[in-house]
Amino acid sequence: MKLKAYYTKGTKKLKKILGRYVPHNTHYRPGDVCRINLEQLTANNPREIRVHPIYPGLTTELNISEDLYEACSEYWKPKKKVQTDYMVVEVPNGRIYTDNESSVAVVSQYNRLVENVSLSLTSGKVSEPNLNNIFEQRYFNPPVKYNGTVFSLLTGGAGLNNISHWFVDVLPRLHLLRESGLYDKVDWFYVPSTRYDFQRETLELLGIPQEKIIAGDKFPHIAADCIIASTAPRGNHTLVPKWLCDYLQEAFLPYAEEENELITPDTPYLYISRSDSKIRNILNEKELLEALEPYGFRSIVSSGLNIKEKIRLFSRAKVVLGATGAGLISMIFCKPGTKMIEIFNEGFVIEPFYDIATKIDLDYDYIICQGNKRVRNADQGQREHLVVETDKVVEILERMKTDKSKKVKVA
Repeated sequence: MKLKAYYTKGTKKLKKILGRYVPHNTHYRPGDVCRINLEQLTANNPREIRVHPIYPGLTTELNISEDLYEACSEYWKPKKKVQTDYMVVEVPNGRIYTDNESSVAVVSQYNRLVENVSLSLTSGKVSEPNLNNIFEQRYFNPPVKYNGTVFSLLTGGAGLNNISHWFVDVLPRLHLLRESGLYDKVDWFYVPSTRYDFQRETLELLGIPQEKIIAGDKFPHIAADCIIASTAPRGNHTLVPKWLCDYLQEAFLPYAEEENELITPDTPYLYISRSDSKIRNILNEKELLEALEPYGFRSIVSSGLNIKEKIRLFSRAKVVLGATGAGLISMIFCKPGTKMIEIFNEGFVIEPFYDIATKIDLDYDYIICQGNKRVRNADQGQREHLVVETDKVVEILERMKTDKSKKVKVA
């Protein structure tokens, strides 16, 4: 299995290198950027793009304590307030090209990259449209042509295989599509991948038939009679808008009350273990579990549960505790007032989960563990293991007994 993974990774890297130096079908590389005029929609050429504003100039804020903000890793310090023009764009006779890593290019029939709905990442940060990776590409296979209308849910970065990014950066595009009034026009849904159970399960729960799905990791270059694409759910930033959280809860929480025969028993106290991962492990997990036992905690490995099990468990939880990581995204299924305790290594303090916690009214707390080396970037930080001071965890749990009045509490 490891050999196959190394081969796949090596082949992908080789293709990326060759793609920048070996010319082939270079006429597929866009010649320019198609700029969108939101102030005067009639100024946009309808033969090239048709623009549907959804939330123009929407402001999203980060509502956390100054102490926690100051503790955020310098290499990933979030903005406290951002503004995004959310829209859905129809591109007649358009096409989409993705490198399945950091770039998604929506290209018009005039061979211009459409801004706002295209996306390119450099070191995890969104690049300007004219710096999209496709402009460096020289090797192109011809696009696979689909009859009808294709809606793109592609996203750069980890949306390909990470459940947290799948929920935050991929699925919420469906809300924007519905708000545009174009949902019933769609013949195909273009998603990053369907390799993982959580991808197939969530799409099924959202009513998207398997036969209407196109996987980007199998078909990275497609064309259609009409392409529909949206602004990224978090825009060009990392803050999570309130509408995104509302959409996910409205879409999935109804399944919490569904009668089923799931094998996972209910428990109100959840410890999310990362024992299925090779990075950010809690090295003294046995000691932590012993400290949690008197409080009735149950250790679960999120990747071992299906989506309906996660919905059921987290919607009934009173306390959720775990190290920062993708497994915590199931917090989106929690009810308001649920206690969430997030554990960080001091070299990797990032904002997505505490940002979401304030948007869905969880009672948020955190613990920052001392690291043993200086962390210079996110790639290094996300690999650092943790040693938890269990007395700090116990202190929070004891404080819960006497402090149930505050909705959002930080250490």
